[in-house]
Amino acid sequence: MARIAYLSPMPPAPTGIATYSAQVLASLREVGLHKRHRIEVLWPLDPRVDETVASADLAVYHVGNNAEFHGEIYRLAVRHPGLVVLHDLAIDDLIRWFRDTGDPLGVRAAAEAEPARLRLFEARPDVQGPLETPSPAHLLRRARGVVVHSTFGAEYVAAVGSRTPAFVVRHPVIAPPRAARRSAKRAGEIRQELGESFLIGVLGDIGASKGIDAVLDAVSHVRGEPRVAIVGRRIPGYDVEAAVAESRVADRVTVAADVPEKEFYAWLQAADVIVNLRHPHRGEVSGTLARAMAAGKPVVVQEVGSYLDEPEDAVVRIPGGEPDAFALAEALSRLQADPEARERVGARAREQSERQRAEKATARGYERAIESTLELLRSPVRWATERWAAALAAAAPREGDAELALPHLERLRELAEVPTGVDWAGSSGTYG
Repeated sequence: MARIAYLSPMPPAPTGIATYSAQVLASLREVGLHKRHRIEVLWPLDPRVDETVASADLAVYHVGNNAEFHGEIYRLAVRHPGLVVLHDLAIDDLIRWFRDTGDPLGVRAAAEAEPARLRLFEARPDVQGPLETPSPAHLLRRARGVVVHSTFGAEYVAAVGSRTPAFVVRHPVIAPPRAARRSAKRAGEIRQELGESFLIGVLGDIGASKGIDAVLDAVSHVRGEPRVAIVGRRIPGYDVEAAVAESRVADRVTVAADVPEKEFYAWLQAADVIVNLRHPHRGEVSGTLARAMAAGKPVVVQEVGSYLDEPEDAVVRIPGGEPDAFALAEALSRLQADPEARERVGARAREQSERQRAEKATARGYERAIESTLELLRSPVRWATERWAAALAAAAPREGDAELALPHLERLRELAEVPTGVDWAGSSGTYG
């Protein structure tokens, strides 16, 4: 039984990653991982966290683009390499915080990002915005494994030149909390107040990256008088009330900020369609998208990054990049005019979520990533190669020394054939 340190924000921390982690841990119990390994959840991080992580067989680090929740987790992930869960492929805000506070990690991350940027441009010149500079390059090199949430994420990690094993694990299907399960009555009340109005929901974090200005512009070009509900958690730096006031549809917009989960789910259930945009796209996946699809709602997304992993008939796509209000208006007009299409897309979305839940896709993905990384860490080849490489680096090798290393590497391969249970001299345990 391995000791696994699990470092992530947990409820009630005001971040979607906290809800995500709670669901992941619940799903891992469902597949019995807790019976094979001891998982110790470390949150909040206490003064002895460094010692706890160092003594674990494996640490699982959840890293997002927020210094408040992930600054210390990033620092520990670099110091004690383990399995990194990369929630944002661009962690530029986090790295900027390190640099602004004078932390050497910021300088190191920036230094490693530059050559990775050149490799990325050669491999994927189509990548734009914050993703153009691979801010997690240093973290990826230090990690023993990395979990990403989309095929695009795995392709991005490979394109920056990382050789760290990457595991694609789907975002979990979020089970509504108990309070949210009683939100149907409130949803009915909302629908009664709106009458026959077509309701467009913009749910989740209320910030500039959600394309709210484009949504408000698009709605002004949709016939009839569709209504908009902007519901979720405020993000500092974006004035949603000002954006609504400056729009041409201010009288048809409801802003419900920082509401309880029951109210959030009520608006989700009441909406006819959900709009889920991201610009600039940071390779992240959306918890709101997962919730909306599980609820059987048609969702308008963009043809970019992680959104491309969703089946074409389970979402409605508009072009990627800066949101095009006219393309969005056209998509919303089609959905408004065709209730059967809304029902068809929503049913396919729910089917996709139910299949993922039935197959325990997220838990199995984490199980594979954890077991594979543990196997790597226990490998005598990795252990011996690491010691040899460190010694070679300390000796300031010259250009011709690489050829001298090849016979040694061939000998190391023989270690992989040693039967299980062989104890190597000088080792800290049994390898095989």
